[in-house]
Amino acid sequence: MENKKITKYEYRFEVASERNKISGYTLIPHNTREAEAQHMTEHDALQAIQRHALKGETEEVKRLLLEFPEFKREDLKRMLIRSVATQGRTLEI
Repeated sequence: MENKKITKYEYRFEVASERNKISGYTLIPHNTREAEAQHMTEHDALQAIQRHALKGETEEVKRLLLEFPEFKREDLKRMLIRSVATQGRTLEI
């Protein structure tokens, strides 16, 4: 009879944009309410910044972008510009 190696999987969750990657493994930290609260805060901020972008309020968009971590700002800018472009307008940020 062979001894089979039993692999135990343990799932841990985190913000995907901040995920650490190791070849062959994805590290997902334990589920905490802190990550959920951070996600909801960023979700609400994203909705607010999208409303201002769609209204063409560039100064308010620039101000709200500063509330996001620096590494997310360029992606948010591109996303907002494309979002406004779907409405047939341009956003200069």
